[in-house]
Amino acid sequence: MFFLTNPIEITAYTSFLLVWAVNLFRVCQPNALNKKLKGKENRRDTESARQTEMPGISVIILTENQEQKLTPLLENVLEQAYDSFEVVVVDKNSTDNTRLLLENMEKRYENLQHTFIPKDTRQVSIHTLALILGAKAARYPWVVLLTPDFQPASEQWLRHLAAQMTADRDFVLGARSVNTGSSPLRAFHCLLEQNRFLSWAIGHQAFRCNEVNLAFRKEKLLSCKNFGEYGILLSGVESVFVNRFSQKERTGVCIEPEALLLETETADSKNWKHEMLCQKEAARFYTHSTLFRLCGGLRMTMIWLLFLLSITALAISILTQHWEITAGIVILLGLWTGLRIREMKTAAQLFRIKTAGIYLPFYDLRLSCVYLANRIRYAFQDRKVFYRNMFH
Repeated sequence: MFFLTNPIEITAYTSFLLVWAVNLFRVCQPNALNKKLKGKENRRDTESARQTEMPGISVIILTENQEQKLTPLLENVLEQAYDSFEVVVVDKNSTDNTRLLLENMEKRYENLQHTFIPKDTRQVSIHTLALILGAKAARYPWVVLLTPDFQPASEQWLRHLAAQMTADRDFVLGARSVNTGSSPLRAFHCLLEQNRFLSWAIGHQAFRCNEVNLAFRKEKLLSCKNFGEYGILLSGVESVFVNRFSQKERTGVCIEPEALLLETETADSKNWKHEMLCQKEAARFYTHSTLFRLCGGLRMTMIWLLFLLSITALAISILTQHWEITAGIVILLGLWTGLRIREMKTAAQLFRIKTAGIYLPFYDLRLSCVYLANRIRYAFQDRKVFYRNMFH
């Protein structure tokens, strides 16, 4: 038995306990996504939707020189177990055999059509124009966005999405997975970010979305007379669109495992980090982001403080040979790690992404370093790279 009298020790241990308690409280609070997955809300949404007529859906596929990926994707989508749907492929002026492929497949499938981008536009980016042209070509009131980089997880993909397309909704946000060959850090980033913004969309107004597996009423997009500056973004237009025009009470989230989109090819580290930069640039055009960013920043700050204070408290306890305190700190950190893993486990199973197990806290730390490095890169980045995909 001993008593602490050194003010440095008392301050270090007390600070550690306070920060640990805050982090423990946070991981013990189930987020909106976990509540929806475990509770009755998702079943109630699905059962309510089944009592109404399923809407007609236009699946818009944006492609450019992806002939090899497009063939299996079209075969998957066109064989969906759903009655009223069509597929609209928007070709961004591919130079491979994409157009020939589409013309041949249109002879086999009556609900397949394609369009292409004219070469004389200057007002918006290729990507934004592809969205607009796809929506204009769509016959049905609801559209779903897709690219050849993903495959639906099952033939029930459209049916599950449609179950959330009720009369009182304008948007439905879906989930995606990452390729099994992706780096563990990229997989963890996808898991963490989706868990955050899908949970936020359930409990608040949607902050952002995936660029695929996004469904919305086409009138919402076509009513945007002027896309302003964000219309020329290379990437992230969908998130700006959702952030600006979605409403909490008119936005649904589809979390059925069979409605997941599976990534078909691994993105390398360079492309992944560039995607993060593009999202950061797109966030400049969000109309509501303060609370979401504040919560995210606070979460990362508390994790950093926990690591720093843990190292400090452990070092002091070892140097002073207070082994009871050392053991106590290790036990508390183990408890927090276990609860953190449990917090992410449900979402990880939904997104088919590994949680990193006991290494999860270290991925938290590594990812926060990536965020910081990207923030520095973004500050010195030439803004033209975010708007370069323009016709001249």
